[in-house]
Amino acid sequence: MFRPFHVVVVVLIALSITEVTSAREKTGLVLSGGGARGFAHVAVLEALEANQVQIDYIAGTSMGALVGALYASGLSADQVREKLFSVDWDSTLRDVTDRNERSFRNKSFEGRNFLGLDLGVAPGDVRLPLAALRGQKLALALNELTLETATVSDFDELQIPFRAMATDLATGDAVVLDRGSLATALRASMAVPVVYSPVEIDDRLYVDGGVANNLPVDVARDMGADRVIVVDTSSLRYSTNELTSVVTVVDQLTNLLTRRNTEAQLETLTERDLLIEIFPEGIATADFNKADDALAIGRKSLSAMPDMFAPFSIDPESYLAWNQQRLKRTDPPTLGFVEVISDAPRTSSKTIANRLTVRPGQPLDNERLKSDLGKIYALETIDQVEVSVLEKEGQVGLSLETKEKDWGPDYLDLGFTLEDSLDGRASYNLNGVIRATNINPLGGEWRTELTLGDKTRVTSELYQPIDYGSDWFASAIIGFVREDRALYEEGTLTSTYSTETREYGFDAGYSLDTRGEFRIGFRQADTKNNKLLGTDSLSTKVDDSRYFARAGFDTLDSFGFPTEGIRLLGEYSIYDAKLGATRQYDGVTLDLLYP
Repeated sequence: MFRPFHVVVVVLIALSITEVTSAREKTGLVLSGGGARGFAHVAVLEALEANQVQIDYIAGTSMGALVGALYASGLSADQVREKLFSVDWDSTLRDVTDRNERSFRNKSFEGRNFLGLDLGVAPGDVRLPLAALRGQKLALALNELTLETATVSDFDELQIPFRAMATDLATGDAVVLDRGSLATALRASMAVPVVYSPVEIDDRLYVDGGVANNLPVDVARDMGADRVIVVDTSSLRYSTNELTSVVTVVDQLTNLLTRRNTEAQLETLTERDLLIEIFPEGIATADFNKADDALAIGRKSLSAMPDMFAPFSIDPESYLAWNQQRLKRTDPPTLGFVEVISDAPRTSSKTIANRLTVRPGQPLDNERLKSDLGKIYALETIDQVEVSVLEKEGQVGLSLETKEKDWGPDYLDLGFTLEDSLDGRASYNLNGVIRATNINPLGGEWRTELTLGDKTRVTSELYQPIDYGSDWFASAIIGFVREDRALYEEGTLTSTYSTETREYGFDAGYSLDTRGEFRIGFRQADTKNNKLLGTDSLSTKVDDSRYFARAGFDTLDSFGFPTEGIRLLGEYSIYDAKLGATRQYDGVTLDLLYP
């Protein structure tokens, strides 16, 4: 059972107005990490506005960095709340890519019983990802939340100077992020070790800032703050009796990582500073579905001490002038150029650029850019995209810098298949697939699947777009299958055959991106049947060579348990004696799946 929440508010400031110097002291706002508990920071922003407190500097870690960055970028407390609550945090943090964001080609390989391991392979080497999740959905969300600041590369140029904390994975040192892409800095500050991939910035790998400095009081002072308002939403340690589930154990590990450096920062506070500790009991670090509860607890906490901000308030006229200037919005720039910079030797920037709908000569459209970023991540070879708006030769343009997955560009996946007819007949197979991606500048892929067990199957396909990022493609395929087949008549086994099929073919087609594709081609297929037992039931040799036209359309939201959409696959085949087919006939197949 969770304890009722409790709040500790410590006011460490002289209450005598006579002690305030004639020149206004610079106030820094320090926001801690704390995962879902960090939604309580929004309540603090609301209270700051209600009490007319001017903030001169902001430093934050993890969730505190996100809340602080949005406020520093020129949003009101209400706008920060609206933006944060517009994100589907459950889907974002689980890093689940919407199926309808994946290409039709990649969706077509579902249902083949692979585990989704995504292991990197190279001659004599197998490379693992650096974390369980890549964090691409989080990256997309952060880019969307901060697109209006894409023109800013120096965080001192935000409406309020800002700093985000990260941890250097190689040294364990706290790192102050003060420039570059704001979205990338936030992703680094929120990259929980092992859970999310480290973020590469200037050839260094960074993870969650809470590991090294969860409450960056010292950073706010270094920025120039004379006094600080410090908000700590990290959690106290659980007692032995409270460690009752995997949730509390994981939360405790997070607390142990962050609490020691937090307490060290708290010891530096003076009587001029304000410390607010909000500990929303019953809300674990990962409980982002309880954002409303965290915010409500924060509001209730602050209402208990209505006068705590009085020493920091300024006169209404000065506050109004400052806040109006802070909230001033500018029109999105008209793009003079759009460039893509790729660090990957096997990922062409042209392939990515040709997928973009954001064009020079148009105003920067955040919704269109969001869609384009989704298309880039849907390639499933890109790990990080850094978005910036910069000026070159008198023109303002959009720059997208992409980083390929560092354990690629060739990948291995494994799977296992068990089939049982419940009457004593069972089949067991081990499945594997190797994907060599971006094998040429046009984005070609070589995919080879192998099945071993009761069935031996090898299929290899070379898939080749005909131009950079083109929807037109050509494909060559070769395959071999060997398996034993048992034939029954009225439930009685009549014969057993060992069959071998060899096949090759060529296709050409057009991809409808995520929704479907159309292709035409031919297959040269030869099957040999070797009787092992029983009566003659099959021809010794069968040729199923054919021409075909195939179309597919797939908008299902899930392959296994769909709730909306449709999946329609159809093929018209001409088995032609001129190709060597044993019989001349036409065939039609249709596969329909819907909820």
